[in-house]
Amino acid sequence: MKRTLFFALATLSLLAANIDAVAQKLTFGYLNYTQVLHSMPDYATAQTTMQNIREQYDKEAAYNEDKFFKMYSDYIQGQKSFPEDIMLKRQKELQVAMDQGIKFREESEKLLRSAEADLCQPIEQKLDSAIAVVARARGLAFVINTDQHAYPFINPNDGIDITNLVNLVLAGQPLPKVQAAATAPKEETVVEENKQ
Repeated sequence: MKRTLFFALATLSLLAANIDAVAQKLTFGYLNYTQVLHSMPDYATAQTTMQNIREQYDKEAAYNEDKFFKMYSDYIQGQKSFPEDIMLKRQKELQVAMDQGIKFREESEKLLRSAEADLCQPIEQKLDSAIAVVARARGLAFVINTDQHAYPFINPNDGIDITNLVNLVLAGQPLPKVQAAATAPKEETVVEENKQ
């Protein structure tokens, strides 16, 4: 019985030591995804395209509103002189025009969101690929997105800010060489030098 208990305790202590060793080797990267995305030239181009599309929809909506207000003005001016059946017809036309204007606004918002998603999808895929390249090259277990102050503190001894490395990959430049584990702080210096 003592032998079994001793063997179990020895096994548990070995497992705990292995888990601790694995946990100590686990490194991760972090960056502000939105900040990097917005700094990409492709993103600026997509935003310009979106602005042009939005302006076209706004012009069409303004045209529809002007048409509605002209119809409404004609209705108000002729209200006293129109026979009742023409008044009812004009009221229906006004209601239809108003409903169409509202429907156009709603549909245009859906179409704009869809167009923006279609334009941003390849840009986000490009950024995701760059992050994956950096993560694999640096042996990172995972990458944290620090957007919206989700992580108020990240210990720089445990994680690596990969923002500059991702920007290098996006620019088509090679990543700096990883230095030996004994000189790990120098890698951070290389990363810091790339920031300047």
